[in-house]
Amino acid sequence: MQVKRYHAENMKQAMDTAIRELGSDAVMIAQSKVRRKGLKNLFRKPLLEVQFAYDPANTPMARKLNLSYTSERENSMQNTRSASANALARSGDSDKRSNVSTEQLERFDARMNSFEVVLTDFLDKFAYVKRDITYDYSKEVLKILGKLIDEQVREELAHSIAKQAEQLLKQQPDADVLEVVEHLMLEEFSRPEPILHKKFTQKVVLMIGPTGVGKTTSMVKLATEFSVKQKKNVGIINTDTYRIGAQEQLQTYADILGIPIHVVYQADELEDVMEQMSDRDIIFVDTAGKRPGDEQHKDDLLNIVRILEPEDILLCLAATTSFSSIKEMVDTYGFVDDYKVMITKLDETKFRGSIFNINWYTQKPLAYVTTGQDVPDDIEVADVESIVKAIVRG
Repeated sequence: MQVKRYHAENMKQAMDTAIRELGSDAVMIAQSKVRRKGLKNLFRKPLLEVQFAYDPANTPMARKLNLSYTSERENSMQNTRSASANALARSGDSDKRSNVSTEQLERFDARMNSFEVVLTDFLDKFAYVKRDITYDYSKEVLKILGKLIDEQVREELAHSIAKQAEQLLKQQPDADVLEVVEHLMLEEFSRPEPILHKKFTQKVVLMIGPTGVGKTTSMVKLATEFSVKQKKNVGIINTDTYRIGAQEQLQTYADILGIPIHVVYQADELEDVMEQMSDRDIIFVDTAGKRPGDEQHKDDLLNIVRILEPEDILLCLAATTSFSSIKEMVDTYGFVDDYKVMITKLDETKFRGSIFNINWYTQKPLAYVTTGQDVPDDIEVADVESIVKAIVRG
């Protein structure tokens, strides 16, 4: 078993090259980003370095020539023995020289046999690991696996989808691999759940999420949607008293839309404010961004939830956020029992794999995605079919 490194612009390019040169049995064992050489490439994005383990006997060229390590070793050893025997026969030297040559040949043979045992043991163990982590894919599935990873789908999720696709394709070999993968990914997504308002009822929508994800702007977009387009009586409660600039921005939008807005500094003020807004169909409540480990903010948010009993809670997460940060943010709001997810800043990244990662980790339905800063246009109900197609087909 040998290892070969490839430098490529993306995972798909690396996979295609490896399959062409090393064969479909090649196994990806590591990947990393490396800086391009030369001053002219200083500001270009780094290359992707991918390492593949492969059996030289199974490369396309080796198969074409019908070569294998076993036959090579046997031929080599046979040639060595024959050459040694012929040399001894021609030399006519003493028995001592004959014995030395025979001993050398026997030691060489023993080392070769020992090497064969070690290599066989390694290959057996590697084959077991290979089966266990399901890297042994067909060429078509391997290509789509590279595409998923390139779209920033978490590797363990991408391999899980690829494994299931491989099993389904074995049962239905005529099925289209892209359609199979799309079907499997759609099964992972919950049905989108946007905000729905029932006539003659009042709905409270609580906006939560970390600072900087566009929570307030997204809330204004929703308020505009229901006020202007759906002709609902909308109200806004702002509990984020930490950011003065955000308060002014929110007040400006509320004045333009003719929506009443109340600023609340203490949770015990909420009941009075709710009485003042009893004629509102929908009330949107903005909250401050919570920092990991901020127990006071956690208590404040729990008080808000207890008093308002919101029907809908929207957790805002940015599509540009790394998976490790997403996990931290979701865990930070783990004390909130039930919520839906709003994906923001979708316009700031070309990748859609992060949405799949968020859906998998939260196990909560998507509600909306935002695609820009324009109010009220750059917001839409999450279309999971379009998201999946963008991941699979680009």
